[in-house]
This record gives sequence, structure tokens and C-alpha cells, in this order.
Amino acid sequence: MQIAPLDPMGWNEQSGNAAGYESARAAAESKQFESVLKEMQNKAAAAGKPAPLIDKEAAAKQDKELREACRGFEAMFLSMMYKQMRATVPEDSLFGESNARQIFEDMRDSELMKQAAESGGVGLADMMYRQLSPQVLSREFAQQQAAQKARQAAAAVKK
Repeated sequence: MQIAPLDPMGWNEQSGNAAGYESARAAAESKQFESVLKEMQNKAAAAGKPAPLIDKEAAAKQDKELREACRGFEAMFLSMMYKQMRATVPEDSLFGESNARQIFEDMRDSELMKQAAESGGVGLADMMYRQLSPQVLSREFAQQQAAQKARQAAAAVKK
């Protein structure tokens, strides 16, 4: 006498319930396919979105520093441009040029361009911020994830 092996659902093909067995197997495969499909869709959707940040305070600080750096770069750029424009103006032949006057004009021009950059400038700082912020935020997120994994590994080693 030959005994057919039982499957997890309690069906076997030799007991006359082959159609029930096949439908149960197809339903299980369909459920498994749906779960794998849903998981892949979630991963694809998550890949298109920026990853959520773990530490909001660190992200805000990083964002503020990036904005300040972009404004500082724009101020420096405008100052250099203004200095080059001033170099095209001929010297004052009536009163002459002195070192003190040149220093004063350089300091005034630098401060003027710094104020211009802080009040909106020519838009260079905003453009740089939009370009750099995704990179900075993703790097910050990666660092936070690595630190969290390191803490988890250290906790697992202690146990």
C-alpha cells in the first residue's frame, strides 16, 4: 500500500481533491505574489521621496548652516564682482588716492555686498541652497542611520 504525503493544507492529490488542492495552492501563491508586489511598490514609492530624518533638531541646524554658507558665498561673490567693477573706475586726480580711503572703500563695499546678499541679493544663494539641500539632507540621514546601527550593534554585543 502506498501512502501519499500530506501537504500543509491537509490535501493530497491522490484523494480525489486535486482540484481543491490546486485552487488552494494557487490562492496561496496569489497572496504571496500580492505581498511581494505591495512590498516592492512601497520601496519604489519610498525611493522617490526624501527619507524622513531621525533628528529634527540636527536637521534644522544643518539647514540653517547651509543657508548661512550660501548667503556668505553670495556675499563673497558679489564683493569680488563689485571690487572688479570699482577697479575699472579711473582714479580721482583732483584729490588723489590714499591707503586709508582704499581700505575704507573696501570695507564699505564688503559690508554693502554682505547686506545685499542677506536681503535677497541676485538669487545665487537661493539657487545654491536648492541645489545643495537634498545632498546635505541625504548625507545627514545616512550619518544618523549609521550611528543608529552602530548603537544597535553595540547594544547587541553587550547582551
